Amino acid sequence: MSLTNPPGSRALTEIASAVPHGGSWAAYQAAAHALDRLPPDAVPPRQRARVALLGSFTLDPFVPVLRVEGARAGLWLDVYRAPYGQYLGELIDPGSGLYEFQPHVTFILIDADVLWNQRWAENPPLPSEPVVGGLLTPLFAGLDAFEHAGTGLVVVNDFVLPRRSTEGVNAFRNKGTFAHTVAHANKHLRLRLTKRDSTFLFPLADVVAQVGRTHAFNWRTHYRGHVTWSDALMGAVARRYAGFALASLGRATKCIVLDLDNTLWGGVLGEEGPSGIALGPDWPGQEFLDFQRELLDLQRQGILLALASKNNEPEVLAVLREHPFMLIREEHLAGHRINWDDKAANIRALARELNIGLDHMLFIDDSPHERAWVREQIPELLVPEVPADPSLYADWVGSLPSLLVLQQTAEDSRRTRQYQESRSREAYQASAASMTDFLRGLELRVLVEPVTDASTTRVVQLLAKTNQFNLTTRRHDEATLRRRVAAGEWRVYTMCVADRFGDFGLTGVAIVAPGGRQWHLESFLMSCRVIGKSVESALLTRIAAEARAAGADGLTAEFIDSGRNQVAEAFLGRHGFAAVGHGRWQRALADGGPEWPEWITDAAGSAPAAAGDSR
Repeated sequence: MSLTNPPGSRALTEIASAVPHGGSWAAYQAAAHALDRLPPDAVPPRQRARVALLGSFTLDPFVPVLRVEGARAGLWLDVYRAPYGQYLGELIDPGSGLYEFQPHVTFILIDADVLWNQRWAENPPLPSEPVVGGLLTPLFAGLDAFEHAGTGLVVVNDFVLPRRSTEGVNAFRNKGTFAHTVAHANKHLRLRLTKRDSTFLFPLADVVAQVGRTHAFNWRTHYRGHVTWSDALMGAVARRYAGFALASLGRATKCIVLDLDNTLWGGVLGEEGPSGIALGPDWPGQEFLDFQRELLDLQRQGILLALASKNNEPEVLAVLREHPFMLIREEHLAGHRINWDDKAANIRALARELNIGLDHMLFIDDSPHERAWVREQIPELLVPEVPADPSLYADWVGSLPSLLVLQQTAEDSRRTRQYQESRSREAYQASAASMTDFLRGLELRVLVEPVTDASTTRVVQLLAKTNQFNLTTRRHDEATLRRRVAAGEWRVYTMCVADRFGDFGLTGVAIVAPGGRQWHLESFLMSCRVIGKSVESALLTRIAAEARAAGADGLTAEFIDSGRNQVAEAFLGRHGFAAVGHGRWQRALADGGPEWPEWITDAAGSAPAAAGDSR
């Protein structure tokens, strides 16, 4: 469970709140100066992200805006700004400041002026193909070099027509027009980025449309100092960038807790009755219908939905099951608390039930009073301000930075069902005579195998999101993982778990650095959904058996206390490791252990036997 944020951490959001959305650059600069006055140790490491900016235009004014929007999301951003226009050199040169900085996220900001200037390298202007090739070919060569080094996420924006065109209504037909060049560049940028797992496309065109093109660009500062973006565009882009920074630290939202009355439907159920609430294809119900559609899109990406509502539970369940226009049904919910109790207490109960840290949950309620109360009672919980007008709900929810999902896996689509299966397990556990009887009765099956191309994305996702049972909480991107496995520096083990109630999926990962007499556990982690089922013993047993077979006589491990992962440290002591100082642990392998738990079936049919075990 999450710890309460320290005062300095809360100060981040307090400082950022002084700048309204759409605020002036001067207001952002003043808030950034206030951030600099915070004590250096006020913000814990888990809320610090290193962000690099590489661009084709002047980025100095964007830095304070980005830092403040990061603070609004609860993050301290250390920002590296590459020299003006040197984005290619920074990517290609392993001795550049970018490589030394080792960012969690690198944002590459290239404006359409690069295409414009290359197009007009000759007169008459060049057609689309050589212009686009002249930009994208060296750019992707730089991305290849940078990705090979394994230095975090990379985000590249698409291209936007910056000004009204004089090329006429047939510009889209002619390959020699600038409109065609921009469209051609965006098409090839998307095609090439789809093949790269750690590089993402930033929809700058969408943000410009949101701000309005006439308000997005400042032509006076563009021509005087190549500061192209307006204050409004900088703020809108920075808010979305904060989502990438949150995700890179594994701090994205895992569960949205929803109110009901005037949130998922219009009106008060207890007063209007099921037939009187606003929910349907016509106004005023359509706005709530569209909001539910957006929430279901997030749920399909793996973000859980839960309810916390002051209502009579039988009446709400009747709406969930029977209302003809209700889209969010019981099967879409990971949990609910529908009663007349305090909402803060109910949210804490949901966090315990789902085993999710409160700082990975987000609460949506139309009532300013309820939001203020819950925010005061649970400071680490995300409680955004909800628009007063429900017609804005569907558009607004997509702007919340913590709802950015980087990877989608098969486990994501099954996540809600897995929590429902978990309730069946809990009911079964309550009926079991002992913990041993419970574990035997689960009919646990475990498959431990090396990471594959197909499972790499899920491994990276677990590394980014797992905080409780995690020895080091180190985050590794896909490029680093692939590179070090290919070089033989790491062995990456994955663990899939299933039982009589359902399939947990890929829920355990170990990264091992094999080396002579000692094998080192660089990372060892499990999803909270399988904690307490002894499957960690199975994973460690497999690693120990392979280390022993390779001639090693010991395992070493490192424990880095994040303030939330003490359960992982206890695991080391229970499995024969002894502390040797400074977070280092050792275990000899001469005793033949650890042992594969007798109530777990090896799905591969090859569970390693401990010394003296006749299996």
